[in-house]
Amino acid sequence: MKHASRTARWMAGCLLALWCVAFLRAETTEKSMVRALFLRQAGQGWTVSLLYQFPEAAADASDAEAEIRACTAEGETLERAIQTAEQALPKTANYRLCEYLLFDEAASQTELLEVQEFLQTKPVGRLSARAFLVEQTAPLQQQAEPLLQCAEDHAAGAPHLYEAAGEMILPVVGLEEETAALSKESRLLTAQGSAPLSLEETAMAQLLQEKLPVSFELEESTITLRRCVVSVEAEGNGFAVTLTGQRKAGTPPVSEMQCRQLEALCTQTLARCWENGLDLLHLGAVRALKQGSREKLTTKNAYPAVRVSVEMLEF
Repeated sequence: MKHASRTARWMAGCLLALWCVAFLRAETTEKSMVRALFLRQAGQGWTVSLLYQFPEAAADASDAEAEIRACTAEGETLERAIQTAEQALPKTANYRLCEYLLFDEAASQTELLEVQEFLQTKPVGRLSARAFLVEQTAPLQQQAEPLLQCAEDHAAGAPHLYEAAGEMILPVVGLEEETAALSKESRLLTAQGSAPLSLEETAMAQLLQEKLPVSFELEESTITLRRCVVSVEAEGNGFAVTLTGQRKAGTPPVSEMQCRQLEALCTQTLARCWENGLDLLHLGAVRALKQGSREKLTTKNAYPAVRVSVEMLEF
């Protein structure tokens, strides 16, 4: 009786081991793990590049070590282009690790909204995926790995796709022959296309969105703010914006002149975003909270008067 029980346990252990091996092979080495989608719209069609790993990528680990490759296809619709690209993969596509959506530098908010609607019904990506624009001057096949690495390194500063319901600021990755690097400039996406933001405007937009730390080049010196509290109040027919910041430890104190420069830059950035359809500080919502539904302020209205003040906290 004991011998039969021991044999049964041994057979059960063997079956469990075989099942685990089969499961691991089915979920890892037998899949083409798509890590990012590079989407470009041309005329009435789409060009889709799948950045994937095969065959050593793990289906449940984000630190897979297999080489990043690119598979590109075209189609009259986004769905057809993706299906054609999937057919060219060595194994069945798996999107479990697809965390980045890359768009051509000429993309508009309309394209992002179309992709967002598509992903709500097709499991080829996540609405929480981070979005980037790509300036491409080198073949994607040769630069797929540095492109993905750059997106991973700077993911914290990129918006999620589900934020595309309104105008949004996207970071830009420059793809060259030997490297991929994040541009110091960014682009503001609207329904009509995209508007560039300068290095200084990009830094201020990051500060106002509380994506810290952020650095500014002022008076031939660099100041880095590690913390900043942004407060907005309705003030008469306009608004009062106060930035209360704290510099990074070990950096020189921020002078009064530099504070005034930051105030001017903040005013400039808010106005530029407003003109392109983005209410960066939600001024319309602030006005509605104070005055109720009697008056609705949107970016279709003229840019309101905004008084900006910058204060610095010492250690």
